[in-house]
Amino acid sequence: MTGNGLIRRGSAVEGGFAYAGAVVAFLLVSLVASLIPAGEHADLVSYIATAVLQVCFFLAAFIPYKAMRSRPKYTYARPTVKSCLGGGAVTLVCLVAFYGLTSLFSLLLWAVGYEFAGSTDLTSPLGIVFSVLITIVLAPVCEEKLFRSGYLSSLEVLFGRAKSERRQTLSVICMCGLAFALIHARPEQTVYQFFFGAALAYLTIRTKSVFPAMIAHALNNAIGLVLSVPAVSAGMDAALTAVAGGWYFVLLFAVVSVGLAAGGVFALRRLINALGDGRPEQSFRTEGEHGFKNYADDGGSLACGVFSALALVACAALWIFNLVAGLVA
Repeated sequence: MTGNGLIRRGSAVEGGFAYAGAVVAFLLVSLVASLIPAGEHADLVSYIATAVLQVCFFLAAFIPYKAMRSRPKYTYARPTVKSCLGGGAVTLVCLVAFYGLTSLFSLLLWAVGYEFAGSTDLTSPLGIVFSVLITIVLAPVCEEKLFRSGYLSSLEVLFGRAKSERRQTLSVICMCGLAFALIHARPEQTVYQFFFGAALAYLTIRTKSVFPAMIAHALNNAIGLVLSVPAVSAGMDAALTAVAGGWYFVLLFAVVSVGLAAGGVFALRRLINALGDGRPEQSFRTEGEHGFKNYADDGGSLACGVFSALALVACAALWIFNLVAGLVA
């Protein structure tokens, strides 16, 4: 509570600190994990490192708001059955719409000699248990807390002076999608993660809750695990190899993929708009519903911009490093 009895809504700076802190945690955890002589326990070390990283993501989103005694605009509160079911539908539309573009980019990487990272181990009981807990439970909760709660809330303030609401919304969801894609630093997944992250950002804005995005994220990861099953993965690899057998097939596949992506963007807009009526903030200093007040100022916005830019540069550098490592492997 503030002196005038209003709960202090977070400004731009909290999200900038959150994203920068998450990037630092990602680099530190990755470095420590790479220095541990795992040997035959390499998979276990990887699982533990991933779990620790997800907890760090949650803390990176929580600590700045706690320290500044503020609250992000978007929380897990107030979901509706309609919005939660709609979150699942958003995932299915994204998979249909953007999987083709993702496969095209993967084909391009494969053509230039990129060696793809190993898939999730689903051949042992330990691998299945850890994969389910981390991928379907921990990651959706922690990553949505970071990106669609802490960071998205601040991005709305950062772009609060856009000349039109449409431009403001587009800037917010694209920035959130880009940050989400780059921090994973997996070149073969970047295309899909960008579109999926942007869709979850728009879903959160319209439904005014992070919970539908968390459900969508969990369903997406569950489907990803199923696709990682060795038999399923082998079949899909064989299908992609067949597509890459002739330039005319690749061209046809590209045309269909672009068409699906364009239709998917239109379908997502219609679907998500039907789930709620939320919109980004209209100004830097406005009293909102339920007694909230936005205390953002130019200083906070500048800090958010600087920290976001530095974090994005660090993520882009790591993405390029992983790309080069895959090419020379």
